[in-house]
Amino acid sequence: MEIFIDLIVGYCALYAVFWLHEVGHGLVYAKYRCKKNPFRVHVPVHMFFSTPMPVDREKAKNLSRKQNFHVGIGGMAANLLFGVPIAFILLAGDFRPSIVYFFFYTFALFHLVEAASYMVINNLLLAGDMLAVQAYKPVLRLPFFLAGLAVAALAAIMLVESPSGWRAGYLAAVAVLTLNMCTGRYLFAHKNKTNKTGRPESER
Repeated sequence: MEIFIDLIVGYCALYAVFWLHEVGHGLVYAKYRCKKNPFRVHVPVHMFFSTPMPVDREKAKNLSRKQNFHVGIGGMAANLLFGVPIAFILLAGDFRPSIVYFFFYTFALFHLVEAASYMVINNLLLAGDMLAVQAYKPVLRLPFFLAGLAVAALAAIMLVESPSGWRAGYLAAVAVLTLNMCTGRYLFAHKNKTNKTGRPESER
């Protein structure tokens, strides 16, 4: 029963991470008047093919490269905004393991993993939100990569410092999650045409 509860809580934490990532995109789209409600995004139960849709496609097509860059990094910014401070609080504090602690630990860890997967792996195997960075200013890929390594290091520290009973599950979850996310983005980017902004049409 305890394992079942952990799986449910872990799923909820991961879903919240994906939802907030898409809301990050949605908030920037809303800023540029391409979206009315930034909190209405598409994150299915299985979480594959999550997007900030619905978006006004006609208005989105007229966004500049700089504006698309802002949209592209909106999701990663959300990951870092939630993941980094919560990770430091959890690592610095002396908390007793509980279901609430498990939720926030998982929540912070998965935020860091998603951000690092974009900034490092899909920076090298160009795909996903990093396409907008490449289309705007390719030179920015290097600082994103270096920052991504720092985020990955923080995630690694969280893994090492996690309660021993959680560590194996976290390692397996992070490995599977990273492989699925990065491979899926890469295959999707190369299967679909990208426009001059570098963002796949189907993601808009």
